[in-house]
Amino acid sequence: MTEKSREYHRAVDYLCSLIESGEITEGQKLPSERSIAETLSISRNSIREALRSLENMGVVESRVGSGSYLSCNASETISETIEMMLLIKRTNRSEVCSFRRNMEKAVCREIIDSGSFSRWEPKISAVLHKSDNAAGNCELVLLDEEFHFLLVKATENSLWITILDAVAKIYRRWINKALSNAAEDVKGQLKNAHRLIVKALGEGDFAACCRAIDYHYDIADRELSKLEMERRIK
Repeated sequence: MTEKSREYHRAVDYLCSLIESGEITEGQKLPSERSIAETLSISRNSIREALRSLENMGVVESRVGSGSYLSCNASETISETIEMMLLIKRTNRSEVCSFRRNMEKAVCREIIDSGSFSRWEPKISAVLHKSDNAAGNCELVLLDEEFHFLLVKATENSLWITILDAVAKIYRRWINKALSNAAEDVKGQLKNAHRLIVKALGEGDFAACCRAIDYHYDIADRELSKLEMERRIK
């Protein structure tokens, strides 16, 4: 290991120790490069490299003219990784959609097992009510997004929320375009799927949740395929 590499690892270990000990919490500013350099007796270039590495992992946020802050942008980092995988064809839309479908089933399993649905049911039902009175496609798309986001939030599990938020950022970009031009009967089917999911969660019926989720994502997949076909024709 070179001296530069050793210094880099020392800087990373030092910053991680400050986080682990609670000396720095989310949103707080990290020590300056000069302060870290003096404390560890290492070069500022090694410190910059360490900060850049932590920033790439979504742990640190660099603010121009202000310094570096402890953040929690893991979801954004995961999302960017998926984007890159799509770009270099290490995955595709079909795999992302399949992952999202199966993860939503796992989300429902978690909600049922944890008994958290009763705490989130009022908010989720309020979104269903708004959907029934949505003024147009744009509002309906936003409410569909909010519905699925609340389902993930209802797990009350930070890891679920972080991972699925990252996947949702990719998925929503596609489905929002498809739903923006969806026919009235399609929108009605999606609303019905939401109601079936909520009913199954309220009854603690995981099998019914899976059926409702498949019903919902079968509709979404058809609309996505239709949109893709139209683009090919054009």
